Amino acid sequence: MVFVVGGINTDISGRPSADLLVHDSNIAKVTVSAGGVGRNIAASLCNLGIPTELLAPFGDDVLTTGLVRNCLEIGIGLTYMSIIPNATGGVYLCVNDKEGDMYIAMNDMDICEYFTPEHVNIKAINTGAACVVDANPPEETLLYIAQNARVPLICDPVSAAKCRRVLPILPMLFAIKPNMLEAETLTGESDPEAAAKALVRMGVERAFVSLGAQGLCYADAKVCGFSKAHTSAPIATTTGAGDAATAAITIGCIRGMNIKETADFACETALHAIADYRNIAR
Repeated sequence: MVFVVGGINTDISGRPSADLLVHDSNIAKVTVSAGGVGRNIAASLCNLGIPTELLAPFGDDVLTTGLVRNCLEIGIGLTYMSIIPNATGGVYLCVNDKEGDMYIAMNDMDICEYFTPEHVNIKAINTGAACVVDANPPEETLLYIAQNARVPLICDPVSAAKCRRVLPILPMLFAIKPNMLEAETLTGESDPEAAAKALVRMGVERAFVSLGAQGLCYADAKVCGFSKAHTSAPIATTTGAGDAATAAITIGCIRGMNIKETADFACETALHAIADYRNIAR
């Protein structure tokens, strides 16, 4: 069993059938789906056959019903979920142009600020094989988990805006998977190899810096290298890849893979996630 602590939200996106008209109502195709970094990592773990429990803050609103149903349908356990009274659940709202490119987006994840340490069942987490945290919960919650977890801890920093929350827990992490922007924010290094090595010097046992279609740069105290999924097809989008890579890194941890094996597995898993996304999007 793997426990994931992080964010869940409703993704709402609209794509107009013609040129986007500002300050007017547009005829469009609107889609609603479940999202959030924590939820997406949990979904990837379930898809890879790993029993998973999601500890996340749910709103006390109509959107929660759909999120709960989605989690249960794909096998995500919600035994330790938290419903925050009188709170609106997390929402990501995106307006695209007629080609499907993002025109503007807004996210409301304020509910995560209410996800304080008392909402975290650390006893349950310590019965698992590993715990994954994202940077959506407050810093005090992340620190509480890191100080009390007795299982390997893997972190996805979520965004450059939120990743600084994980600075105090770096020495307590088994692994971290930032993208290059997040890694630079954490370390001040603009080179992926230098950033990965810096994260190790800052206390992380294993660092995996995501480079999008270029793969991963990985480092631990002994080795540093690059891994890339083997494909001859051009990669037009990396949607879904990052969360799948974090899930694969977690599996590499619980299965005792070395760092290169883990990085290779993460890249291949991310590539499959991109293919699945393309199939779904058609």
